[in-house]
Amino acid sequence: MPLDDSRQQAIRQTAHDLFVRAAAWYDITTPPPPVNLNLRGRAAGQWRVICGEESLRFNPYIFAQDWDNHFPGTVAHEVAHSIVYRRFGLGADRRRPHGPEWREVMLRLGFEPRVTHSSDLSGVPIRRTRKFPYRCSCNVYALGTRRHRTAQAGERIYYCRNCGETLRFAPEEPLAPHVKAT
Repeated sequence: MPLDDSRQQAIRQTAHDLFVRAAAWYDITTPPPPVNLNLRGRAAGQWRVICGEESLRFNPYIFAQDWDNHFPGTVAHEVAHSIVYRRFGLGADRRRPHGPEWREVMLRLGFEPRVTHSSDLSGVPIRRTRKFPYRCSCNVYALGTRRHRTAQAGERIYYCRNCGETLRFAPEEPLAPHVKAT
C-alpha cells in the first residue's frame, strides 16, 4: 500500500475525531463507522451503507499522490455523509447527497463543502470498465456494464440523443475510440 502507517493512522484518527465532534452537536450516540483504505478508481473517498452497515472508504493511491489536497478535507466530506445518514436515514425522504444538510455539517466542521477533487490521476491505478456497443440509425454509443445489463433485462430503454430512436444492442459493431460513452 502506498501510504505509510502514520498517514493511514492519521486518516483513521481524523475520521474518528471529526465524527465524535459532529455527533455531539447532533445528539448521535452510536459509534463511528469503520474506516477502510481499500478504495480504488477515481474517487478519493466513499461513504456507503451495505445491509445496514456503514463504512468510510478512502483511496490510498490518491492520498499518497496528493496528500495535501485530500487530508483532512476528503475525510471530513465522508464523515459528513455519515452524520447526515444518522440524522435522517435513507428513507423515502432521502436527502440529496451534497444537499443543505451535508453542507451544514461540512461548514460546522470547518471545511469548504467541496464535492469533487482536481487531483492528477496519472499515477493512480484506474479500474477500466467494459463497454458495449448500442446503435441507432445515426450513431453508435458505448454503454457501460450496468446500463447494458438493465437494457438486456428489459428494465430500461435507452434513446439516441440526436434522433430519439431506441438504442439496440449491436455486438457486431466495433467500438472505435471516437464512440460516445454513456
